[in-house]
Amino acid sequence: MRNTIAAGLLAICINPAISQENWCGFDAQNTRLNQENPGRELTIHEQFLRASHGNSYMVDRTDPIIIPVVVHVIHDGGESNISVEQILSGIDMLNEDFNRLNADTINTRNSAEAPFLPFAADVGIQFMMAKIDPDGNCTNGIERRYNPGMTNNADDNAKHYNQGGLDAWNRNNYMNIWIVNSIESDGEGTTLGYAEFPYSGGSSNYGVIIRHDAYGTVGTASGDRTLSHEIGHCLGLMHTFQGGCHSDDCSDNGDYCCDTPPESEAHWSCMTSLNSCDDVPVNDIYGFDANDQWENFMSYAPCQNMFSEDQKAIIMFNLTDINFLANLTSLANQAETGVLLPEQLCKAEFTSDATVICVGSSVQFFDQSYFNVTGRTWNFSGGSPASSTDQNPVVTYNTPGVYDISLEVTDGSSSVTEIANDYLIVLSDPGEALPHVEGFESFTTFPDNTAYFVQNDNGQDTWEITGETSYTGSQCVWIDNFGENDGSSDAFISGTIDLSTVDPADDMVFTFKYAYKKRTSANDEWLQFSISKDCGQSWSIRKNLHGDQLSEFTQISPYEPWTAEEWTTVNVTNITSDYYTSDFRYKFTFRNDGGNNIYIDHINLYPESMTEISEEENENLLRVFPNPVNNSLTIQKYFNGIVYGTIVIENLTGQKIMEVYNGEMNHGTNEWNLNTSNLPAGIYFVKISTENGIESIKIIKE
Repeated sequence: MRNTIAAGLLAICINPAISQENWCGFDAQNTRLNQENPGRELTIHEQFLRASHGNSYMVDRTDPIIIPVVVHVIHDGGESNISVEQILSGIDMLNEDFNRLNADTINTRNSAEAPFLPFAADVGIQFMMAKIDPDGNCTNGIERRYNPGMTNNADDNAKHYNQGGLDAWNRNNYMNIWIVNSIESDGEGTTLGYAEFPYSGGSSNYGVIIRHDAYGTVGTASGDRTLSHEIGHCLGLMHTFQGGCHSDDCSDNGDYCCDTPPESEAHWSCMTSLNSCDDVPVNDIYGFDANDQWENFMSYAPCQNMFSEDQKAIIMFNLTDINFLANLTSLANQAETGVLLPEQLCKAEFTSDATVICVGSSVQFFDQSYFNVTGRTWNFSGGSPASSTDQNPVVTYNTPGVYDISLEVTDGSSSVTEIANDYLIVLSDPGEALPHVEGFESFTTFPDNTAYFVQNDNGQDTWEITGETSYTGSQCVWIDNFGENDGSSDAFISGTIDLSTVDPADDMVFTFKYAYKKRTSANDEWLQFSISKDCGQSWSIRKNLHGDQLSEFTQISPYEPWTAEEWTTVNVTNITSDYYTSDFRYKFTFRNDGGNNIYIDHINLYPESMTEISEEENENLLRVFPNPVNNSLTIQKYFNGIVYGTIVIENLTGQKIMEVYNGEMNHGTNEWNLNTSNLPAGIYFVKISTENGIESIKIIKE
């Protein structure tokens, strides 16, 4: 007997424009789950046998079968942050398709070769957005998280907050749907969505993950039936092409349905005469070799419009036989999740298309309050306008700072208010003047949301200040990354820096130091450096270091650098003149892979004209920049070992004008930042005196 069992995570590509090969991740993921759970295939097969022979239509239930839904939107601030209207259109599609109310039911064939219309089923399930969340609070059944690193090439990590996504609400009470920008694919096709079976007890990953452009009928949606197909998997249905061609008992093989003729493989065709199998299974309901049923929602064809009666029987059996599905559709759960409650105003809520902007830029705010909002009052501290009654106002900010936003909404008889303190950060434009020198010595907290910002995918350890080690001074930034292996990313991002005054013919120098060791030789962790010329609206990668490029050395214990030789200098040489803008920003992104800690220090950004000394070639020399100097001077000196000495500024006659430093100087590159704004214009010398001798260098104060 031929029996191919498809279990666990199921994926679908139903974009007719892509290669007609199934590169949707099903086989690999299914194989992995079966390997991790011995006996799983047999358990699922036995469940299908019970369902296909049970013929339970739950005839004892006359009340509506309702599935409460929660939609988790993980977005990058762009089109993946879909509207409430688009989310609700997906629920409308489910209710049409599962109740045979879809307009294209007229396309279900009833010909001699394809007599499918009599077996097209009204499954009789309603999907409704939850109105009470797991904590008993009111909800519209939607939650959102901004995470550009997770919404692209998403996988099951998107279903867990500590891995950068959003946690599932209890599957006993809610059907979870995750919406992302794109989904990881091992093959050549485009994965539009995937789901998990309810068999073997289900898991914390139970539900549907789907691309935003494959969800719903409005907004970014394409209008295809990916969502209905994936919910079919969640309720226990196989693909119609499962098991390929066979002549065995149709209730024990393939998709376990006798009213869905076997198909040789997945097809993307709606050709009327398509018949990919010559076999007629035992107990086949048609009694002859019927054509392929490409109109079935569990096919891959782009013209789906029906579930079959046998598919309905399997779903209904599962809603009774599988405990968490029985609870999910129970009358008690309807009350617990509030799906039948009237829509009453209960929460003010808003989002925006940005939370960090530059001076002179605008932000659009979106009222997402619920329910029955008839009026609203916005207040924007520091914004223009300072208040608004529009649903989605656009506000301009002309002064740097951190600003509060408030929204009061009313239904005509009551009102609720949401106040978001420190919601919007407005950066200076033009930004910080060159040279940009950062040794992290002045930070008591990091980030400060002025000079630096942090993006933390998984909500766990991220970039922070440490005083335990450094390349220069006493502090640097690091990630406590030892053993972190969820593949998430952490970034720290600069504020704005003014490069607009730099001569386009002048090359830009960007250098930094990092220290890192792997935990094992197999670790492939990434450090990525990116730049932006538009205040962070878009980014371009300029340096990628990973695997052995990042470090060939390993350390099985948590890593901390102890010597200057452990620090690696990186020179970024491809910051081109089109990035010489007044709102330039840079970003360091680290992606983990079960490895070790990483440290960054000694960041320098300046045009080459500010210094004639190459840091790599002359690291042991005394360096000053910029030169000529205006308001701020940076002094750098490398020592081979710990020395004691003084640094002074002298005029042309040798008279000491000021003392910069007196004391111990560390092994490696030492750095001092000097405020020269009160120094009169003229020619001076920076002089360093140590037990090894005296060095001096001329500076010009403008």
